[in-house]
Amino acid sequence: MRTTAIAEEILMMLLWAGDKLSRPTLANLTEPFEAWEQRNSLPRQIHRMEQRQLLARERRGDHWVCRLTDMGRLAALGGRNAPARWARRWDGRWRQLLFDLPVGNKVARLRLWRWLRDNGFGYLQQSVWIHPDPVAEVTEALRGFRDDVESLVLMEATCCAGYSNDAVVNGAWDFTEINNRYAAHLAVVSLSARAEQQLTASPQSLGDWLRRERVAWRHALEMDPLLPRELCPKSYAGERAWKTRLQIFQSLARRFA
Repeated sequence: MRTTAIAEEILMMLLWAGDKLSRPTLANLTEPFEAWEQRNSLPRQIHRMEQRQLLARERRGDHWVCRLTDMGRLAALGGRNAPARWARRWDGRWRQLLFDLPVGNKVARLRLWRWLRDNGFGYLQQSVWIHPDPVAEVTEALRGFRDDVESLVLMEATCCAGYSNDAVVNGAWDFTEINNRYAAHLAVVSLSARAEQQLTASPQSLGDWLRRERVAWRHALEMDPLLPRELCPKSYAGERAWKTRLQIFQSLARRFA
């Protein structure tokens, strides 16, 4: 777990490193983290990230240059590309999963609920879940039920009879709790100039802060369906938290330039 945490911290600093450090050399990267390197063997971590295809290195003159791979960028973003998810278009149709699994088959029911939550479905009732996107992977995952529509069926639906998409969204996902989680993240990343200076002056403090930030961000993403922007409630705090996150990492990176 400690190795994974260090790797993610390095990835985040690479991702947000701004103009001068957008393609940092190993010397650039390790100089501010000299004490950190001595404790955690940064070159070894970079080698491991190369093996996991998170980083790529190339020779530039007398030094090596690091760059994030697509997998590395996604890992640094917390495993999900929130801006891309918010920007996607919605076709106006809900994918609705209705099921009535036998009460005695609790294992299958719990496994299905866990799968639905992990894949961003919204909960309307115990046996009614919705999603805004085409879900080909769901069709494949549930192919064993295709001939048993009394147990489970997947349909497309639109609101009618005066019902609104806003009401569906607020009923299917708990945006009060989602916003609370983003508020907790904002409390971590809302740093004063003095606090930033103190962080960048101490590798230990910076490492501790990076871990707190990562945990808070992932905690928020874990519950957030990352709906298309047009479906997000007006009170939704996710994009504001993202912009604040971007700003603080860019500000920290400039202090290393």
